[in-house]
Amino acid sequence: MQDKLVEKAATDPGVPFEPEILAQITDLRRKSQADYERLRGQLKRNGVRVSELDKATKVPEATAENDSSTFLDLPDPWPHPVDGGALLDSIAKIFNDHMVLPKGAEDMLALWVLHAHAHESAGISPILAVTSPTPECGKTTLLMLLGGLVPKPLPASNITPAALFRAVEKWRPTLLIDEADTFLPTNNDLRGIINSGHNQAQAFVVRTVGENHEPKQFITWAPKAIALIGKLSPTLSSRAIHVRLRRMAAGDSIEPVRADRLDHLKPLCQKAARWAMDHNQTLEDAEPPMSLRGRNADNWRHMIAIADAVDGNWPDRARSAADIVNAGVETNTESILLLEDIRDLFEDRRAERLLSAEIAEALAAKEDRPWPEWVAGKAITPRQIARLLEPFGIGPETIRTNEKRGKGYFKNKFNDVFSRYLEPIRDTVTTAENCDKYPDLSVTTTANVTDGMTKKTAENSECHGVTDSPAKPGWKARL
Repeated sequence: MQDKLVEKAATDPGVPFEPEILAQITDLRRKSQADYERLRGQLKRNGVRVSELDKATKVPEATAENDSSTFLDLPDPWPHPVDGGALLDSIAKIFNDHMVLPKGAEDMLALWVLHAHAHESAGISPILAVTSPTPECGKTTLLMLLGGLVPKPLPASNITPAALFRAVEKWRPTLLIDEADTFLPTNNDLRGIINSGHNQAQAFVVRTVGENHEPKQFITWAPKAIALIGKLSPTLSSRAIHVRLRRMAAGDSIEPVRADRLDHLKPLCQKAARWAMDHNQTLEDAEPPMSLRGRNADNWRHMIAIADAVDGNWPDRARSAADIVNAGVETNTESILLLEDIRDLFEDRRAERLLSAEIAEALAAKEDRPWPEWVAGKAITPRQIARLLEPFGIGPETIRTNEKRGKGYFKNKFNDVFSRYLEPIRDTVTTAENCDKYPDLSVTTTANVTDGMTKKTAENSECHGVTDSPAKPGWKARL
């Protein structure tokens, strides 16, 4: 039946289908929501307006497979059309009233709440990462507020991999995971399941069930907020938008909030449900212009589309929040950090080859990196460096430097990897800033300087340099 529907959708993307076809889809959805989601994805890729299909085949939630519970009911949509701009303003104010937040966070949180309500119109589901350096910074309070605003909130201060994908399959909740630093970093299976829920087209895991161990797909597509002390692992962090919380300062003032007194949030939740219902197709079709790239663009696309649909000042506010929130977010893996540090080492020493022992010694001196306490509190070793570089196709070779012979690396073997995985750096001299490091850099003595007429000196009269010095090709400045 699914092949027939997909073939039909390729030639006739209109909805509804013939009554008998719709009846078969409705029956499929009643028996297995997971099978319906797979069919829905195929039809969507073939041009079917799946929001109309959802309406035409909707079944009561209590009749879905393995779900006779009324737990986690959807909010009743507001009875009248909703002004999206006023709604977002109100939600942002709630967060500002009860939280001390970094700049732009209240707008991002308001957009994420609407993203959770309009989740089925999204292609990517960014994790909301709520982090802090210490306890008592407001993480639990933020999750409490979200619990009153998002659809089907499911709080969890600890959860197993099996419970996670079964809960998502059964209830389609908004997951609010607290205290994640106590269990998530050491649980690879759980991190993998959370990662799988990032892209709707791939938001499934396969497990065996029953006495015959039959394989079955479980849906992992759900909005997820994760609160923890510290930071997420790189693979989760790159799939997240981030709120970094701090403790209140002496002059900060907020309105207290209690978990049993969140009734004032219910109307906002209902209005968000109504707005999302009315704008589902608009959001599905949206391709908002963005300056972001790569996975950052993926993470923000749905929320930027929501802001554009709301209009008013929200398109600018959303893009501004995206720029602010993304600034300084560290999502690199250890392998990328290693490439950055090795490139800097080659450049700083203006070397074409380096011994493995030299690299390890230099890395161990970087107190802002993980290398000084890489394994069991001990500094990274040449062998461990080689393991991290192996996936890039780079390995140690026998080299000679300054009368020393041993295992090491040639700079030219990294050129392709640097160009593919790292941001480029321009060969530019910074004049006064580095005169102590390179005292022999002097003002250009020929007439052929930057403007072709005059010499260019540094503001600091004790050091001279030029904008693009051919005498020091190894020097660089990050731009």
